[in-house]
Order: sequence, then structure tokens, then C-alpha cells
Amino acid sequence: MNIQEWCEHCSEVSYFRQVIPNILTFNRYNLPKNCIHNNYSTKDCGLCKNMLQSFEYGPGCYQIFSGWIKSTLTKKFIPILYLPWWDNCDRCLVCPWKLKYIHQKSEISIQSDRQKWCSHCFIIYTGCSHCLTTNIIFGITDQSQCKKCTRISVINIDFKNIISGNCIIDKFLASTRIDNKYHYQIANYMNNVTNSNPLNVYKFIGNLHLEKQVIEWIPYCRIKNLRKLAEGGFSIVYQATLSGGVYMHRTNVMDIAVKKLNNSQNSSEGFLNELKSLCQLNDWSFVIKCYGITQDPVTKEYMLIMNYAKGGNLHNYLQNNFINITWNEKLHILWRISAGLNIIHYNNLIHRDIHSGNILSLYDPSFQHWLIGDLGLSQPANNTLPNDEIYGVIPYIAPEILTKSCVFSKESDIYSFGMIIWELTTGCKPFANVEHDINLIYEIIDGKRPEITNDTPECLANLMKKCWDADPSKRPTSGEILNSVEEWYYLNEWNKGYYVNGIFKSKNKIMKVIVFKQAEEKRLELIQLKKLGPEFSEKSPKAIYTGSSLNSKQTTNSSPTISSSIKHEYITKEFELDININNIHQSSFTQSRSKNFSSSLSQLTSTVIANSLRKRNIEELKVDPQKNRKNIKTNS
Repeated sequence: MNIQEWCEHCSEVSYFRQVIPNILTFNRYNLPKNCIHNNYSTKDCGLCKNMLQSFEYGPGCYQIFSGWIKSTLTKKFIPILYLPWWDNCDRCLVCPWKLKYIHQKSEISIQSDRQKWCSHCFIIYTGCSHCLTTNIIFGITDQSQCKKCTRISVINIDFKNIISGNCIIDKFLASTRIDNKYHYQIANYMNNVTNSNPLNVYKFIGNLHLEKQVIEWIPYCRIKNLRKLAEGGFSIVYQATLSGGVYMHRTNVMDIAVKKLNNSQNSSEGFLNELKSLCQLNDWSFVIKCYGITQDPVTKEYMLIMNYAKGGNLHNYLQNNFINITWNEKLHILWRISAGLNIIHYNNLIHRDIHSGNILSLYDPSFQHWLIGDLGLSQPANNTLPNDEIYGVIPYIAPEILTKSCVFSKESDIYSFGMIIWELTTGCKPFANVEHDINLIYEIIDGKRPEITNDTPECLANLMKKCWDADPSKRPTSGEILNSVEEWYYLNEWNKGYYVNGIFKSKNKIMKVIVFKQAEEKRLELIQLKKLGPEFSEKSPKAIYTGSSLNSKQTTNSSPTISSSIKHEYITKEFELDININNIHQSSFTQSRSKNFSSSLSQLTSTVIANSLRKRNIEELKVDPQKNRKNIKTNS
């Protein structure tokens, strides 16, 4: 191989024969500004001597080909590109990560190495030193064949730090790198390409936007300083630190939340279904991120690695700061929660367990980042309970779920969101002043709702009532809620002078600003009179806010009734993802109360069923939260 050009400024060989230099990739801006070869108009093919900008094949070149090769990791077919040039790039074409070199102890040398791969995208770049050609493989495999000379080279990647050993989990982790739809896009492009200019090929690959927030396998040894924060029936939550990994960039360590899932050592599909939901939302804001999975080396139970919510949960924030939370801040919190819920529903997912303990804050001194956490993971990891099992915190569960007339749905999430609105207005959890027993469940079914505070603006009160409607079809969608809350929030921000003056062009918008200004004045008045706030509200010692497994059954005449005989004491702490360290010491006390509550609730409901005391046909339900009475219409 003859060196054609040498850059004296960066000591990099630009090309030899068919070499495609770094300037043709998206990393060309990393080169020194005074490098001669920053101007790639001076480059041409070493064989055909044509300028690369007007690239045409000479007699020593061959066409670009594409094909499929079987992945040794997923056992599925993955695309491979056969390029008639030697690729000497040191960074991935798809993402900005530096490539790792295979069969080489030192990663300093670039030109002499034949194999490199991206541990972020799982893309392999392997070259044939005889023909100066390159194969780009979009996945993990154990060998590659040169299209020109048919020589086979073995690819030996060290898998111990990137796979779990569980084939189901490993297939899923690999799928988070590059989606199958991109595989077919690459293949279709290469089959129909007419201009094989290397610039165009690389540009096409880069424009696919394959880079995304991946979920990686994290070796347990990278997790340090575990501190137990909370324990529920399904999991244990820790605070810890994580070193290295694709999320770290230039940072050495980061704080994380580690959620160990009980009974997950033998789980497969059930556990993965929930993990897929997290992965599906990982590229979106307003939802807690999942960085990866690891495994406890002793118990063999799987652990989720997620954002550490340093600011704690919404309930604790309201308890400690309610007096100082203005109506504008309440709108900001509602806006972020409604945006998160809309993202979940937009991706055709449901949360199933929305309450203030699952609204978490990534605390920032300048901005409060409220996110929705614990997406659908409040069920056992081994998924052994019946499909008709009901989970959740009773005051947040929609009445149609309690009657078993419907399953968890987007509409039941909306009902729970309505309770979040009410909690923001009062600083208290719903029904904190009454005993949480079977009677409360019947009252919720019959139409009982919390009393709306006097400082709540009418527009927000109406939204709350719509969310609480006993007919799920009459509840607003998450998109409708977001549009309303977003408008109220930004109108009030503009009124504070944060945005351009003169934005109000309609009387209706001006009135909405005035309404919330009046609500703020009323809020301060009620606080001064000690009529508003968690410290001034009546609380029942028998109001237990834990998530229970409520097994509902139908009666012989198929009328919707409540049968909450709890055969399994799977109790999920409401603060399972609440990582506010101040609550650690309360954990054991709360768990004890939870178990007692579960047992007594089971006895109460069993008595109700046995004596048929409350068996009924519910004909029609009309909601009026102020009157606290209604009927429910169900299909028997």
C-alpha cells in the first residue's frame, strides 16, 4: 500500500488507494482547522483518479452491494453493506461514539486495524487488507466475508460486558440499538441506489437518525454505594452510583435509582413486556428514563437502572411546601404531568398506577423537572397473578375498575389524573379524612368524589369533574387535557412578563388570566384563615395509602359487585419509586400498617360477599362531585 498524502498538522494518512478519509464522515469537524484535507475537493479515488464529489468507478473499482447476514446475538438476519473502499473512520457513522478496535490491545492505531465496532449502536466495521474494501454490518455477528476476494475474517467481540446471558433479554437489548424498520430501509436504499458516491452513502446512513436512548446491559460491578430507600411487595428501591456506560459521556459517575424486582430471576416475557414500555418512552421527556438492566449476583434477581429523583415525589413536595406553591406553579406542575401522560397515551400505553407517589422530581435549583415514574411496574415481575387482578391505591382507582365492568385503560388513567389535580389544590391525598375500607369503595362506585376547594378556578374545577365522570367515554383525552392546561399555564406566564407583551388578543384569554389571579388571592386568604393546606385538614388514622391487589369477581347473576378477597398479599408501597431519603425511616412502619390493612380489607369484603349485604344492579351513574352521590351504568 502506497501512501498518497500525509497531513503534517494532524499526522493522519488521508488515503491510500481507495481510502475514504475522516473528512467524508460527519466527524470531519473534529479535524484541526489548518488541515489541508479539510477541503475535500482535493481528494480523488486512488484508482480511478476521479474527484470524490463527482465520483465514478474506474477499472479497479466494483459496485456497492448489500445483503443479509445472520446475527449471532439475536439469531435474526441483519443488513450488511459491501463498500469498494477502505473506511478509516474512528467514529461511528450513525452516532458520535468512538469506535472500539477488535484484535488490538491499543486503540491508538487507526490505519492498520481491520475490525472496529460501535458498542452503542452494535455496528461492526470490518475491512479486507488485501482488497482495501469495507463491510459495514448493522448488528453482531461472528464473521465477515470480503465481496471481492471472498476471504472470511473471524469477528471476536468480547460479549461479557454487553449481554446478560438470558437470550430473551439479550434479544430485547439488541433491538433497542437499531429497529428492524431501519434494516429494511438500508437494504431498499442499497438495492435502488444509482449514484454510489461515498458521500451520499454515508449521508443516507447518518440521516436515518438511528441513534436513540438505548437500554444497555450494565455489569453489576459498575454499580456502587447502594443504599436502600424503600421496599414494597414487588420490589426494593435503592440509591446508588453508576460508573461508565453509554450514558456517561465524559462524566465519571452519576446518581441512579436501582429497582430490584422480586421473583424476577425466572421471569421472561412478563418482565420484558413492562421493560419494552419503558424503552418505548425512553426518547421522550416528562417520563423517568431507564438506563439499563443488571442482575444481583447473589439472588439472581434483575434490577432496573433509572433516573435518580433527587427532588422526591409530588406528595412530599406538597406536604413540605404547600403554602408557598402559587397557582402558577401548580399549573406548571400540571402541565408537565399532563405532557407526560399524553406521551404515554400517544405511544398507546397505559400507566395503571398514577398517584402522587409516582410523580417524581429531578431537582434542579433553577427549574423543577416533574416526571411520571413507575410505568406499569407495580405488578409482580414473574407475572404469576391472574389477569383479572386489580392493583393500585384505592382513592385513585376509577370506579369502573372497582366494579370489574372495565379493565385498566387510558380513561382510567384520566380518572387518576383528576385526583392529582385535586391533590394539587389541597395538598392532601383524596379521602384522607375517612377510613379506607369496603364502604369507601362502594361510595366511590356510587359517585363519591372529594370536595373541590373554594380557590379552584371554575375552568379547572370543570376539568376535574370531567376526569371524574363515571362514564369513561365522557372523560377528556390526555391530549385535550394537555391543550387546556398548557394554554392556562402559558397565558399566566405571559401575564408575568416572561414573554412578549401584547399577546392577549381576545377577551376570553384575558379572563382566564384574571381567573387564576383571583384564585391566587383566594388561596392566600384561605391559608391565612387556616382553611387550606395539609396541616389544617382532617386526617383519619385508617386512611392507608398503599397499593393493594384486589381480586374482583362477578356474582352469579353477572351484576357488577365488589369481591376484594385478597388471596395474595402483594402490597406495593405507594412510594416505591419515592427516593426522598427523609422517608427511609418510615418504611418499616408503613409496611406493617399496609399488611394489617390488607388483611382487614380481605375480611370485610369476604363478609360482604358471604352475606350478600351490598349486592346490587347499578343502572345509571350521574356524576356530581359536590353532592358526592351518583349511579353507574354498566353492561352486565
